[in-house]
Amino acid sequence: MYGLPAPSGGQSWRVGIITVRAHRRDWNNDRVTAIDTAERAKTRSDATLLAAAALFTVAVLLHNSDHVRRGADAVNKDVFWAGTSSLFIEVAIVVLVCRRHRLAPLAATAGGFSLAAGYVLVHFLPARSWLSDSFTSASNVSPLSWMAASFEVIAAITLGVVGVVALRRHGGLASATRPVADQLSLRDGLTHPFALAMMIGNAAIFVISFAQL
Repeated sequence: MYGLPAPSGGQSWRVGIITVRAHRRDWNNDRVTAIDTAERAKTRSDATLLAAAALFTVAVLLHNSDHVRRGADAVNKDVFWAGTSSLFIEVAIVVLVCRRHRLAPLAATAGGFSLAAGYVLVHFLPARSWLSDSFTSASNVSPLSWMAASFEVIAAITLGVVGVVALRRHGGLASATRPVADQLSLRDGLTHPFALAMMIGNAAIFVISFAQL
């Protein structure tokens, strides 16, 4: 019987090189696939964060419009000025998200949950002498006010949750210090439709509310 000829030393050496190259090629392909998967996850999280910012914009404008409908004299001065101050935070978060800024996921997380807590503190806890426009202690709150305030809380929590997911997919807190290749300019962020709606809408609401004082 005749078997296959044993590979010579030179053949064994060439087979080893081919094997190493094949393993290296497979490793590089796996690495590229992992990078592509991570980038796609970041892109999806950025798109979801932008959608959450749009929902938040609608909720803020709806709730603030309801305040205009009720009249500035319907709330205490501390609530009025606290709400006015929060406008800057709300606008800043939306602008950062529209810019795809490296701080956007962190700002959405911290701002979303903090603002939601503030909305609950003012509207959904029993009445007290400071920062209170309690719906739970009042007897004549309209369904529109309940809906607007509840929607704003839900939208803020949604923004915070989506921000957490985006922050994780971008690499955690360290991602807030790393530059982002596709980050838009401040001008592009300010002229984004969602940012414009938030700024112009709240500016008009503020002017009307101030005139009601």
